[in-house]
Amino acid sequence: MRSACLISALVAIAAAAPAPTPQLIDIATVDAAPDPVMVSAPFDVTTDKALEKRDAFMLKRDGDCAPQPAGSGPVPTPDTDAAFLADSGLQALATNAPTPDGYSLAFSNKDGSLSASKYIALYTLTSFDTLKCASLCDQAPDCEAFNTYIERDPSLNPNANDCANPPSTTNFKCTLWGAPIVAEQATNKGQWRASFKVVITGSNGYNKASPPDPIHGFTGPTGLGGAINAPLDNGVNTYLGNKYYPFSQTQGYTPSTCAAACQAQTGYNSRHPNADGTYATCSFINAYVLSQNAIPQGLYCSLYSKTWAPSFATNYGQYRGSDRFTVSRSYSYTLA
Repeated sequence: MRSACLISALVAIAAAAPAPTPQLIDIATVDAAPDPVMVSAPFDVTTDKALEKRDAFMLKRDGDCAPQPAGSGPVPTPDTDAAFLADSGLQALATNAPTPDGYSLAFSNKDGSLSASKYIALYTLTSFDTLKCASLCDQAPDCEAFNTYIERDPSLNPNANDCANPPSTTNFKCTLWGAPIVAEQATNKGQWRASFKVVITGSNGYNKASPPDPIHGFTGPTGLGGAINAPLDNGVNTYLGNKYYPFSQTQGYTPSTCAAACQAQTGYNSRHPNADGTYATCSFINAYVLSQNAIPQGLYCSLYSKTWAPSFATNYGQYRGSDRFTVSRSYSYTLA
């Protein structure tokens, strides 16, 4: 990312040339822009909250010894609940996990999952992937928080007589919640399955940030689960291109910048109409934070001549080699 990307440097979009669909992230534009400016936060700043405690519980129940789905995590040696809880490698997955953009860390590396209000869903992941869990939260209506953790589960459905304490398997879990969460709610420490003890380690909790401000002259914001990936509209391409603004001391997450780019694009198009005098009006924007390998890079703006529903927000990010580009804080606004 070496050259600046300015609103005045608008690119004419030929109406006769349909844009490729899906609208992939224009990584070349990101590369051409300046690097983001990183500023360290001050030290000696603390926060304090009044919290509510909840009690966990442990259960005993019998099964049929049927094989259970294998987890994706390592199994400590010896294969005991005590060794699992003491495993520093598992705990490091939690303490080293990135906090996704658009979320704040509520707690880290607890030995209990959430017992909280407004449970939405549970997913089993293939790794301790906070970015994936955040994306699932973004896609779920009303999701306000999520919990990622590592769970010791039985490889067989335990039965007190025939397979009371089978070998374990290690699962990476992601749960979604419809209300803010706090550390005191991480109290679900597991349960007994016959003589097998289910336990939890590396439990991290994250709360979603507030939505951005309204923009004068536009309706919104409307929260999206990803970036808009619009098809042709009865053969007509409504995608007008993108603008990208790397973060700096003067450029933050300000969707109003995208709105200004939208209006400037309409102005440019009106001054450079088609042969028949028509031109495309920018009437819809999708503003989001683009991150590379979990580090926020800049404000990405996609511009359209038509309003698209949240169901078309299906671009959750992409890879280029080993680099992972992710979408967060994705919102849309429509010209009023």
